[in-house]
Amino acid sequence: MLKTRVPTIMNHMKRRVSALLWSSFMTIMLSSFLLLGEGCSTARFKEKADAEVYSILQEKNEMVPNAESDFSIDPPETPFPLDELPRVESDTRELGLSVPDQTGSSIINLEQSILLAVQQNRSYQNAKEALFLQILALTLERHRYAPIFSDQGGLSLKGDAIEESIASEFPGAMARTGSIIGKIENLTGSQADLLRAYADVVNEAGGLAGWDQPRTTLTHRTRMTGQNTFGVDKLMKGGGRIAASITTSFMNFLSGSSIPDSSQSTFNLAITQPLLRGAGASIAAERLTQSERDALYALRKFTHYRKQFSVDVCRDYYRVLQQRDVVRNTWVGLENFRMNVDREHAFAEENLSTQAELGRMVQFQLDNENRYINAARQYQEDLDSFKILLGLSTDTALILDNTELDTLRESGLDHPEIAPEDAVQVALESRLDFHNEMNLAEDAVRRLKVAANALKPGVSIVADTSVPTTGENRPLHFDLDRLDWNLGLDFDAMLDKKAERNAYRSALIDVERTARQASLAEDTVKLEVRGAWRTLEQARRNYEVALESVRLSERRVEEQQLLSELGRATAQDQVDAQNDLIQSQNSLTSALVAHTMARLGFWRDMGILYISNDGLWKEIELEQALDRDVDESENQNLLEEMPDVLEG
Repeated sequence: MLKTRVPTIMNHMKRRVSALLWSSFMTIMLSSFLLLGEGCSTARFKEKADAEVYSILQEKNEMVPNAESDFSIDPPETPFPLDELPRVESDTRELGLSVPDQTGSSIINLEQSILLAVQQNRSYQNAKEALFLQILALTLERHRYAPIFSDQGGLSLKGDAIEESIASEFPGAMARTGSIIGKIENLTGSQADLLRAYADVVNEAGGLAGWDQPRTTLTHRTRMTGQNTFGVDKLMKGGGRIAASITTSFMNFLSGSSIPDSSQSTFNLAITQPLLRGAGASIAAERLTQSERDALYALRKFTHYRKQFSVDVCRDYYRVLQQRDVVRNTWVGLENFRMNVDREHAFAEENLSTQAELGRMVQFQLDNENRYINAARQYQEDLDSFKILLGLSTDTALILDNTELDTLRESGLDHPEIAPEDAVQVALESRLDFHNEMNLAEDAVRRLKVAANALKPGVSIVADTSVPTTGENRPLHFDLDRLDWNLGLDFDAMLDKKAERNAYRSALIDVERTARQASLAEDTVKLEVRGAWRTLEQARRNYEVALESVRLSERRVEEQQLLSELGRATAQDQVDAQNDLIQSQNSLTSALVAHTMARLGFWRDMGILYISNDGLWKEIELEQALDRDVDESENQNLLEEMPDVLEG
């Protein structure tokens, strides 16, 4: 019978081990597929992060006038159609021979340049990503105050060997032998002395041989153990923390033991609430408060940067056109000089002019050729630099639309009439960078309170409880009668406060420093606005002077041409008149561009140059700016109430 049971037990163990190995294999395969699936689904993490950041940006946009409403760091769905721009069909060579033939080059106007720069400029994209990363950091700070779930566990397969004592079957067999002999005597009615003698001999021999002693055997066991802890942790804005978890463990013998399987669970709950150091939303939620404000500051900074960026693109656009105009005027002047030199040659051959006068004209022609070459080189360098500003390669065949200057000339001066002190008041209400400096001073005062709180001793209420299961392999059947609980106070006298003392002293200095910085920011705004107003007035006057200078220079050139035809002009007078005309024409263009840029800079410094989502600017009336300033004051009140909102 024993021989028949051994193969059965071995087969059973083989089946259990095979099942276990197959289960382990399937577990490993499933884990591998889950990891692979997780790697393939990383796109969803990006999508969730983007959605959360953009949602917060929409929330913050209400507090920042002129913030970009459709902000995104991803490439635009419809890139700028660079290939659809008009092209130069035939180069008129009005810029002379030192500028390469521009036939086939794309022509881009100012509005298109701003649209392209907003999409492709590298620094602009860096600024957008800096704002995105600041908001992304805020999502983590907000997450710290959300319920945070965790699930951790482990599974292991263990094997060992133990020694077991097995009782001998020999005494029992001899007892059964005696019983059988007794039954034989009853059946035959005679004594079975011989059989009893044999039984006694066998029993004695077995005792001498040790058959009646127990034997020891080595038993191999295989068991599976596991543990899993599922918990949730909640950080309160008042400084408290609540943590709850359920820990379940089990043990299952697969072979080699008769011990039954077991499983049990324990529910744990812990609550901590500081009373002095770190207590209160204004103290405990300081990181979240500062992160919220930093996100707002970053949005303000980017919004202000957009204004500066659009002005920079416009300035560089007109700078290239202005240099182009210089090249054209210099080339036209050079051509006129060559005509005058040819005329002087003819007069010299007829003895109507001296060789000295001819030599002076030739010398002035060479000087103008040198100025033309330098101007042409500068124009090409400015154009290449502007291509980089647009995010294009310098190899791109591109020129700027010269009609933008014609439009500017036709429009004339658009000079705002506003007193400098009124402009200063508008700027103090509208400048986003100035509000950032003022708010940073407020942050320093708040951090000083946090540093002072850190000097207090640590006193916290702590409470925890645990409830086990009944121990009947029912992992979710908790026995409340076996509940353990603890309620007490944790105390930390903080005998070593050197670090906290230094932090508090640093916070005091930071309050003074940021207050000075805020005062400096106010004076800087006043300085910039008044300076911008003076620059604008100067640009207006320079334009009027340059316009009158062009008129006088044109009359002088006409007069010298008539005198030259009559043979009464001198080379010096002709050269001076022609040079003065070129210089006055360049000065007029420069004055017109300077006034346009001064006007845009003036609106920017006042904080009322509003930029649309595509980067184009919009100049608004002063009355509209004052209305928007009221809105900004309301937004400032919202910012000041932010800690109270967080505490609530």
